[in-house]
Amino acid sequence: MNMIDLKAWYIAKKNVKEKLKNYGTMFWTVAFPIMMLIVYKLAFTEDGTTMINGLTVFDVEFPGIVVYTIGISTVSSAVMFSMSKKDGTLEFIDSMPVSRGNVFLGAVISEAIFMNLQLILLFGFGYGVLGAHFELAMMPIGYLIAMIYGVASIGLGLIIASFLNSPEGANGIAMLTHMSLMFVSGSFFPLDNGSVFFTPQYWVKQVYLQLTVIGDSFSDLMYSGTIITPTSEATFFPIWGGILMILAFTAAFIILGVKIFQKKTTL
Repeated sequence: MNMIDLKAWYIAKKNVKEKLKNYGTMFWTVAFPIMMLIVYKLAFTEDGTTMINGLTVFDVEFPGIVVYTIGISTVSSAVMFSMSKKDGTLEFIDSMPVSRGNVFLGAVISEAIFMNLQLILLFGFGYGVLGAHFELAMMPIGYLIAMIYGVASIGLGLIIASFLNSPEGANGIAMLTHMSLMFVSGSFFPLDNGSVFFTPQYWVKQVYLQLTVIGDSFSDLMYSGTIITPTSEATFFPIWGGILMILAFTAAFIILGVKIFQKKTTL
């Protein structure tokens, strides 16, 4: 194992240990999404609204819980980076002759472990127990999109941590940012206005919804609203264009996160 691997794995192992010790973090990353699924199932399954292709409101809202669950990495990574600044971990590992980019790589490794666990639990409970509809052939694509969004969430957490030295402050600001974007994007509750297009959550939920729930193809047009009825109007964006937007948000958050963190710290 070379020095680059050592630095990245050092951060990854430290992050995993800290998350496992923090019961509050584990609640928000594992238990809360399951609770939300139950609430959505009880609230939306039999509300009488007619969805496209005969789907229930719960079916089309399930992707929003996926987006919330993976996006919580914004909070956990912001706390992790702030904690590393506070306890001197970054100064210690910086003595190793390797790139600063491995700080981000270490976070990606550790968060990927939890994101995979989250998706397995969420899919098992949502699809297996509560019976949410999905298109089996498109599920690997949906899984990949969720993981890409997870990397973008880590980048956003890194940006937030760059301006905050306190883990408590990072936790509060990151949670506020994550929850605000969830509502503004229409990922939690239906929202049909121009603001959604400026949030990565909208693109992730909409692409996931149309590919893995509705069963659209990559060339089909995206809808502006996350509740899709037979009379909903489509945008001019094809689904493959939505995927490009997800990749653009991810690249922007990573690049900005690493650059700003490097400038704001003494790594």
